[in-house]
Amino acid sequence: MQIKIVSRPPKAFAPDAICYFLDPENKIDYQAQPPRISQAVKDHSDPPFVTAIDGRLAFQFYLPRYKYYEQAEARRIAGGMAVRQMRKAGVHKLAWILDGVVPLAHFREFVTGAQLAAYVFDRYKSTKFPGLAKEQLTIVAGDNSALFRRELERLAAVDAGVRTARDLANTPAGDLVPLELAERARKLAREFGLVFRSLSAAQLAARGYVGLTNVGRGSVNPPVMFTLGYKPEKQKRSAKPLCLVGKGVCFDAGGIDLKPWDGMWDMKADMGGAAAVIGAMQAIALLKPAVPVCAVIAAAQNLPDGKAFLPSDVLRYRNGRTVEIQNTDAEGRLVLADALLYAQSTLRQRRILDFATLTGACARALGKHYIGLLSRSPELKAAVLHAAELSGENVWELPLHPEYRLQLKSSVADVRNIGGPLAGAQTAGWFLHEFIEPHTEYVHLDIAGTYVNEDAKKYWSQPGMTGSGTRLAIALAELSAG
Repeated sequence: MQIKIVSRPPKAFAPDAICYFLDPENKIDYQAQPPRISQAVKDHSDPPFVTAIDGRLAFQFYLPRYKYYEQAEARRIAGGMAVRQMRKAGVHKLAWILDGVVPLAHFREFVTGAQLAAYVFDRYKSTKFPGLAKEQLTIVAGDNSALFRRELERLAAVDAGVRTARDLANTPAGDLVPLELAERARKLAREFGLVFRSLSAAQLAARGYVGLTNVGRGSVNPPVMFTLGYKPEKQKRSAKPLCLVGKGVCFDAGGIDLKPWDGMWDMKADMGGAAAVIGAMQAIALLKPAVPVCAVIAAAQNLPDGKAFLPSDVLRYRNGRTVEIQNTDAEGRLVLADALLYAQSTLRQRRILDFATLTGACARALGKHYIGLLSRSPELKAAVLHAAELSGENVWELPLHPEYRLQLKSSVADVRNIGGPLAGAQTAGWFLHEFIEPHTEYVHLDIAGTYVNEDAKKYWSQPGMTGSGTRLAIALAELSAG
């Protein structure tokens, strides 16, 4: 969808539909001359209220109707619903009237919702979405025009990264095996000026990356670990280098501990953390923040086979820690441990944030609304929470009480890879902290509840993968620039 900002409607301005956002309860007039708010608009149970104004189709969003959402989320939903309503009406040219006193944050939220709704994944459809190339959104911004244009450039870069993440996560597992994921990242690096490096399966085995090696043993498609690096032309003194780590399990059948069939198709996106990190690196390359950012992705397929790793196996990691395998379906933490060790020992990173579709326990605790955060690093944790607020990707901290570590005790190794039926997100978080060196700041983000949307609602125009974590990672990189 093409989005452009104009200060006032041009002479030949002829949109198919006009959109008004109305928020009188908060005393905000987004329009210099807001339309009269009828009782029908206030009472309409399913925003927007669709009518005609001056002979044109009009969508009126009475934002107080979104009473079950936080106000910022309500604005994102309204922006997304405007695009969805445009498609429902079968029109292609939409105008938003935002020429009043519009806070920049509100503009950002409206546009973010529209961008999320504009995404369509139809690569495997024999009939493509017909109106995609024709869709235009014109925002009449009045005196806000210059400020909004600058912000729109930034939002376009963010949206490009989110689209990359969603495209990767939506791709069927047979078409996106670990080496293909690495190849797509390599091409992206070449296009956007990032540095790409990788370790083959043989190199991983020779260097003792036992988690990734063993998880990938059951597949004919070998594992791979690769990195993306961004270095600014000039770095601020106050900048804090950042490392993003992504879980890249390109399909997770559970290994020998095979998952149930129902819903297993979504395991094509068990690399959703890797997708978010790759998309974020693309956007970072476009935005050029004054801070070095690198990414580490550990990619494998977790399949059952005669060569697959087994419950009761004991793995000895590069840092000397031994891990008893009690469930081969708790594989994400095993590959992440290798990525964390590589980030610290080889890349010398001391400020690390990982994204992973790690535990069903986190999804059960927080539902579809929050990413789970687990950390023992107060400063980085505060920065992540700030980035979450700026990006609109909700995060909720789960406790890492020391007693949770007791659930990981093993009789034959230093630690086991599961902690029992309770507090699964917390014990997974503790497991990952076994591989964090002193003086390394570290935050683990569990996106298991947020990586997929099962219905067309809010600002999601179709079921599928959300790119969860991408916007947050970009916001954190911008904050880290100082």
